[in-house]
Amino acid sequence: VAPGTPAGTYTVVYQICEQLNPTNCDTASVTVTVGAAAIVATDDTGTVASGAAGGTAVADVLANDTLDGNPASLATVTLTQVSTTNPNVTLDVATGAINVAPGTPAGTYTVVYQICEQLNPTNCDTASVDVTVGAAAIVATDDTGTVASGAAGGTAIPNVLVNDTLDGAPATLATVTLTQVSTTNPNVTLDPVTGAVNVAPGTPAGTYTVVYQVCEILNPTNCDTASVTVT
Repeated sequence: VAPGTPAGTYTVVYQICEQLNPTNCDTASVTVTVGAAAIVATDDTGTVASGAAGGTAVADVLANDTLDGNPASLATVTLTQVSTTNPNVTLDVATGAINVAPGTPAGTYTVVYQICEQLNPTNCDTASVDVTVGAAAIVATDDTGTVASGAAGGTAIPNVLVNDTLDGAPATLATVTLTQVSTTNPNVTLDPVTGAVNVAPGTPAGTYTVVYQVCEILNPTNCDTASVTVT
């Protein structure tokens, strides 16, 4: 049986003839059963640090799969995505990579894929890939601000987000939500719509503290707090 023969049952008919009497012959048949190569798809795990940025969780799911005891490759098997628990977490059948699209919430997701032998397309196996997607690093940084006259009031900090970051990039009101946690003077407050810390007219001179929280919009429980000291 030559290499590359599809699985199946084949028949070879042969004849034997006596050399002394060449017309003295008989025939017989040989029934040959050719099996399909053993195919093994092995489960994988992968991680993407930040769902906000996305990325590649597994470079190639075939790296630990085998066909006939040898490493499986896109030259010998076909790849198909069977299912995913998040449409943002998918298999690239052209490369074998598991990709996480930017803007994917933190969590653990599963992609099920199938590999089939190209020589015998019905010779298949399936495996699953568990992908852990992390939340972006969020950092709220303390601020200080001043209003010259409490009698007149004013804005002590135009925007507390200026020195805060999400996934290493400047945090903005498009990516995070702002909440005032506490203040030591009800006249000194955070405006969550603009990020400004304002001092109402008629505020006695002194030093006050506003504590605020920033939370990632994509993952609302991914938060950090900071304080603003206002003189």
